[in-house]
Amino acid sequence: MNSVKKIAGWFLPLVLSATFTGCNDELDSPPVPVLDEQSIVTIANLRAQFPPSVSHTFVGDSSLFAVVTMDESTGNIYKNLYVQDNTGGVLLRLKATSRLREGDLLRISLKGSTLQYFEKLLQIDGVDAVTSLFTQARGIKIDPQTVTIPDLYAADFPTRLQSVLIKLENVQFIATDTAKTYADPVNQISENRTLEDEHGNTVLVRTNGFANFAGEKVPNGKGSIIAIASQYGNDRQLIIRHLYEVKLNGPRF
Repeated sequence: MNSVKKIAGWFLPLVLSATFTGCNDELDSPPVPVLDEQSIVTIANLRAQFPPSVSHTFVGDSSLFAVVTMDESTGNIYKNLYVQDNTGGVLLRLKATSRLREGDLLRISLKGSTLQYFEKLLQIDGVDAVTSLFTQARGIKIDPQTVTIPDLYAADFPTRLQSVLIKLENVQFIATDTAKTYADPVNQISENRTLEDEHGNTVLVRTNGFANFAGEKVPNGKGSIIAIASQYGNDRQLIIRHLYEVKLNGPRF
């Protein structure tokens, strides 16, 4: 399986079967004999049912199935996970850190968590990694969507690309940023750097001061970058997962 759409074809039968897996360390079988199909929601369902003005705390047994596209292992996010299904992406805000990793297919029990928007970014807050996240499979590969910087500012960004794994090609950091590091690891301060395309369109790259690559120098070449497309207010922000996904080593335009 190499895309979320392919995953959708096989995890629904799994959802309706007698076997579910739980815990962050091993795939096992909690005593859940059957999951009501009507209780399964998608990320698109959540966005459609609860507009930005709404904050909703789940009291029923709704479940979301999604794949982890960014974990906490590099330190660029903390007590957060980005997840994606075949309808979109969303940020999970955890009560504590987890050992879940990219490629984990999760059943996310939404009961007790709160769906809300923070600076126009949809998030599911108050998720308990131990009692609400159940690993169904591991090693699921999610391919990034190749987009342009203008796509990140299009009207359909919230429903199509927000919190989704994306790839930009033929981009570079602006010249004044190439003398800098990604963030400030000494004072552990998060900072923004700016990517541009050959038409002058720009987008921010946000890096946590605690990231294990915060002190690395911003590359001085042109190429491609894979990242999570996030948002803070009207700004679009890219969140880097791994430095090896930043391939900016070609001649600048």
